[in-house]
Amino acid sequence: MNDLFKQISKQVTKIQREFGAGFQENILQAALAKEFLDAKIEYEKELNLDIIYKGSPIGSIRADFYIPKQAKYKTSEDLIIETKQAPLVTKPEQLSQLKIYLKSRQKHLGKKGIAKAMLIHWENRDSLNESEDKLTFSTDIKVEVWEISKNSKSLNKIWSSINGK
Repeated sequence: MNDLFKQISKQVTKIQREFGAGFQENILQAALAKEFLDAKIEYEKELNLDIIYKGSPIGSIRADFYIPKQAKYKTSEDLIIETKQAPLVTKPEQLSQLKIYLKSRQKHLGKKGIAKAMLIHWENRDSLNESEDKLTFSTDIKVEVWEISKNSKSLNKIWSSINGK
């Protein structure tokens, strides 16, 4: 599955380099959808996931992207992607959102089909130098993949674009 993670990270980096910081999330997501089409990665955008309580759906949440198993990348599990253009100080809230997605999928698929969730963090600011005469366009992105632990009590990072594992 690492090949798929690397491919998506490469696509996200390409988009960030093209645009720099400051574009709205919906524009960045549209560019990512175009990259998925070009790379022949099957996906669904803005997938509604039911929230299950005591066996009954009680509401829904919407994931930015859903990527089913991909024969091309030899993946055996689906992947949910959430994109954020926000400061990293909000990361615990972003990860809680991933937890909700994964727990919702777990209720539908059972233990064998637990999805992985990818958090794409787009840099939301370019950098102005000290003399304020040059704005450097940001190319920073962070891509992480998370999964729920076997005992369902924690969310664990299993891959990062920073270290590739």
